[in-house]
Amino acid sequence: MEKNLFDSSNVSKIGLGTWQMGLKGWGSGYEEDELVQALRTGIKNGLNFIDTAEIYGMGKSESLVGEALREFDRKEFFVATKIAGFNATSKKVKISLKGSLNRLKLDYVDLYQVHWEPSIYTNLSELFRELERNVEEGLIGHIGVSNFSAENIRKANESMKERKIESNQIKFNMVERPNHLLIDFLNSNEIKLIAWSPLAQGFLSGKYSASKRPAGTVRRINGIFKPQNFERFTPLLQELQRISETRKISVIQLVLAYEKHQGVLPIPGFKNTNQVKEIVSANSVQLTEFEISSIEMALQRSGILETSVGFYPRFLPNSIARLGFLFM
Repeated sequence: MEKNLFDSSNVSKIGLGTWQMGLKGWGSGYEEDELVQALRTGIKNGLNFIDTAEIYGMGKSESLVGEALREFDRKEFFVATKIAGFNATSKKVKISLKGSLNRLKLDYVDLYQVHWEPSIYTNLSELFRELERNVEEGLIGHIGVSNFSAENIRKANESMKERKIESNQIKFNMVERPNHLLIDFLNSNEIKLIAWSPLAQGFLSGKYSASKRPAGTVRRINGIFKPQNFERFTPLLQELQRISETRKISVIQLVLAYEKHQGVLPIPGFKNTNQVKEIVSANSVQLTEFEISSIEMALQRSGILETSVGFYPRFLPNSIARLGFLFM
């Protein structure tokens, strides 16, 4: 069996997420040319793990990522993309995969992930056997999932002969994460936790407050920005600010350094080159045991918001989910 993708020292410890590329709803300042240049800046400076998906902007994100990658040698980056849950059937895998490869302008994708658990009407075993066949054909390097439970990861692994699930991309940050049982399962089975929303969509950045809410539909409907959460997490936010001022680094760099220390792979989003440079700088930040302890004590006082990995009702047919995403 081929070596796990994340065992390679060549994969960056912090990646870049591209949900915002081509998707309306994040607010102003997300210009396509700037996003492409920002992504290139990240790769040039060692952030070589790039995550996207076919539903991000209904393919627009993949196209912009493909544009950004044109000036690089194929060995300089690792691309992860995802098949939408409503397309995740054995009959549609090849169609979705080839569509993604065409938009990315690539011959193969390093990591192909099932975006969320498909409906209960999907034969999960047939789906993952088909994914394994596409690995054998050289179109996929490694197989991962996103927003999957431990139970369905087990089923997926039991379905495949030579391959195993290598990653589970879930919402994970200081204040939002799933039950520890899932995290323990991932760790014990050497499945990499890829952290989407590692900055809680900016809640942890220090830029917002109960009186200063973010713009854009995506964050406006996110419950993390409710006034009671700013009150609840005041001890943590204050401690992050204190440490960042003492270290003369940004809160964003501090948060990403802490999550990297935990062994997860955070994939923060960005909207311009300056933000990417800030993320690049987080790569070199090493926290002391005292700083880590201080953060964790503040977290103990605030507690965390336990999240669910499943966000779409699996008893609804795929066709209904597909219709919903047409309005994104």
